[in-house]
Amino acid sequence: MKIIYKFFVIMTICISLTSCFDSFLEEDVSDFLSPNNFYTTEADADAAVSAIYSRFVSSEGGDNSFHRAALMIGEYPAESSSAQTSTVPYRLQFETYTWTPSTDGVELVWKFYYEVIFRANLAIEKIPQIKGDATKLKRYEAEARFCRGLAYLYLIRLFDNIPFTTVSEQSDFKIPNMGNSEKVFAQIIEDLSFGETNLPASYSSKDIGRATKGAAQAILAKTYLTMAGYPWNQTENYALAAAKCEEIINSGVYNLVTDYANNFKEVGEHNKEYIFDAEFYSNINGSNWVNMSSIRDQNVCRQFSGWSSFGGTKSFYNDMLTLNPGDKRLATNIILDFTDVKSGVKKVWGVDWDVNKGLVHTWKYIDPSETGSGDQQSNINYHFTRYADVLLMHSEAVNNASSFSGSFDKYYGINLVRNRAGLAALSALAKDDFNKSLIWERVCELCYEGHLWFDYKRMNCMEERVARKGINIGTDKKFYVFPIPVNEISRNPKLEQHSLWK
Repeated sequence: MKIIYKFFVIMTICISLTSCFDSFLEEDVSDFLSPNNFYTTEADADAAVSAIYSRFVSSEGGDNSFHRAALMIGEYPAESSSAQTSTVPYRLQFETYTWTPSTDGVELVWKFYYEVIFRANLAIEKIPQIKGDATKLKRYEAEARFCRGLAYLYLIRLFDNIPFTTVSEQSDFKIPNMGNSEKVFAQIIEDLSFGETNLPASYSSKDIGRATKGAAQAILAKTYLTMAGYPWNQTENYALAAAKCEEIINSGVYNLVTDYANNFKEVGEHNKEYIFDAEFYSNINGSNWVNMSSIRDQNVCRQFSGWSSFGGTKSFYNDMLTLNPGDKRLATNIILDFTDVKSGVKKVWGVDWDVNKGLVHTWKYIDPSETGSGDQQSNINYHFTRYADVLLMHSEAVNNASSFSGSFDKYYGINLVRNRAGLAALSALAKDDFNKSLIWERVCELCYEGHLWFDYKRMNCMEERVARKGINIGTDKKFYVFPIPVNEISRNPKLEQHSLWK
């Protein structure tokens, strides 16, 4: 059962924080809702946390949710992804590495994650003041801190230097961004460690979808791996990442599902591989990613049209065929055929549609059997991370750690993932060769899930990977980071543009 978010009341509070209260509003008026009289019960704490979760999936702000610009910014730049027939400028700029400080999609992402952070800051500030079940209130606080840590991790990976605040007041958010990276990483680790301590391993059905101990551990492992990789190069953190991944592996909570395709279907989406998702729910916070990625003018899903504005690249298709012959993931990563939901006739790519195979489409997040209520109201979740990601992070961390003594070697995770895909196990690879195999495995396993630009950056291989789809980004590392949006610099004179974008 998905979370049905209760955010109308808390949204009133969040909006009120953008301006100062007049003096008469400071009076104790019982029917006026403010941050001072809202946070009094456990139900209020629950509503505050639900408002944070809801921001991940709500349609407020146009393309501003985690199935729009915030997902696209990590995926359109990847070797596997294309904007296809989309004419939205920022999507084309993400795909072709032509973004600038004026690219509106970059600003959408910046605003999105800071909105998550400010909602989390408010909840973290107020929840400890509530009297009630101490364990439950700690859990609510831990959920808020998990969301804040997650948002800060995305921001620092995207921009390198970001404004940092843990207070809820937005009206004077004019603070510098330079010299904050150590503070930001320290806060992310503190928040996620708090989550690891105070979040449960799982929930009963009505609360499935909330952050868990395993989710906090997975994002904490990703944080250590980020710090160890480029451009921070704090390589001592590889061992910490590997150890955190092993805690998840040894917990016994997670496992790979037998059929890779089942990770992208509505039925059973909270399976053993699930760790943390953006939870979409039709007619509350529905998704339209299925519209974006489905085939234009074809009846792939009965209730959803296809726009062909997100999909794969022909080079990725060819690489999967030549480099990974027999890979079972191919038929999920790329739509090779489908059954027309109106006629019942099977259609084959290159024969019954797109005879020249000019546009590559993906089955990921397209489920013809889902119960979404209609156009742009899909129920399909989007993964922030799943167990396969953890296994591959473990392999990467162990391979690059200067000293790590754990229960599993560097081949453990990657070979489990490859085994499910029907591929032979890897062995006897030198460090650099293993890294090259690892990044290709992440491309094949995690394509279209929003990871790959971050992976290219961390593993310092962006030039090589995007050349596979015919793009030359030069050698100055400019596209290893996104620029601070020009409008944000105008609003906050204390911000300093990244040196590569000045």
